[in-house]
Amino acid sequence: MRTGKWLPACCIVVVAGLTSPAAAQFDQVYGFRGSPTNGVITDASSPTDIAIEVSGSQRLIPVNEVRRITLADDPPELRRGRDNILSGQIEAGYDDLRKVNAAEIKRPLTKADLEYYLAYCQGKLALTGGGDKAAAAKAMLAFVGANPQSYHFFEAAELLGDLAVSLESYDGAAKYYGALADKAPWPDYKMRGAVLKARALMRKGDFAGALKEFDAVIGTGVDTPGAIQQKLLAQAGKAACLAGTGSPAEGIKIAEEIITKNSPEDNSELFGRTYNALGACYLKLGKPKDALMAYLHVDVLFYANPEVHAEALYNLSKLWLSLKKQDRADSARNLLTDRYSGSSWAKTQ
Repeated sequence: MRTGKWLPACCIVVVAGLTSPAAAQFDQVYGFRGSPTNGVITDASSPTDIAIEVSGSQRLIPVNEVRRITLADDPPELRRGRDNILSGQIEAGYDDLRKVNAAEIKRPLTKADLEYYLAYCQGKLALTGGGDKAAAAKAMLAFVGANPQSYHFFEAAELLGDLAVSLESYDGAAKYYGALADKAPWPDYKMRGAVLKARALMRKGDFAGALKEFDAVIGTGVDTPGAIQQKLLAQAGKAACLAGTGSPAEGIKIAEEIITKNSPEDNSELFGRTYNALGACYLKLGKPKDALMAYLHVDVLFYANPEVHAEALYNLSKLWLSLKKQDRADSARNLLTDRYSGSSWAKTQ
């Protein structure tokens, strides 16, 4: 089941309460197109498949084809909370989840879903709002420890990696992201894990190691839509990495090619990361005004991803200051610390 910043599910607003009474008698597995599969989930203890019984016959639905599920015995607050989370309303979803009386839930699957989403919300809010990241990681590790074969496994591993990066535990992040790269059976998931691992290596300062990971993804001979997206993100990562290895002109060429050949529509993260890479390359070349314009693209147009926007604001605060624009530097710094106080970019202020 897909949640989080890199998945189409997060762009879909699902309104709680629209499920019909008849549908509420069944578990429902929603894909990315068509009608949901209604039945009884008989096994969700695999990271790769969900087993559901439909009219007496068993079906296996791959987790990477699942947008969301609802369970027949969902408490209303859990269903509403899950829907809010999947539409990107993390705080509202967390408020809903905390109203659920877990002691009244009898079905293990439903209780596990509640525990996962509670830990997920803690992690996401810690990454942006400055909550306790160590406590959030502990909560998610507790969930994974109790449910090691959960269908939430891969998204849990990614969030643990994100928390590790924020805590500057880059080796730990590489381990968690490696779970996607090494254990996921789907090429785009494997590529996603490698891209995330490369970013962690880059934050650590291991640009050579990061470049190797990015190049491996770019050279993958898979051309599904998901794989193509990961290749583009790897190219954006490579462009940023080249600023660190002392080849910023090559990085600018890659970044400009991404911008020229792709549409920004529904591609906010890619364009945000690409313009951040462009800014890093221009900074390396000693061109602060060009870097400023690159980072402003992110602040004005491609700010949907918190990590990407936080990086741009951090650099804008420094660049405005260097250009003697104290008020604009203060504005960028204040927005960074107010909106993304949990980001590692805010900690460097």
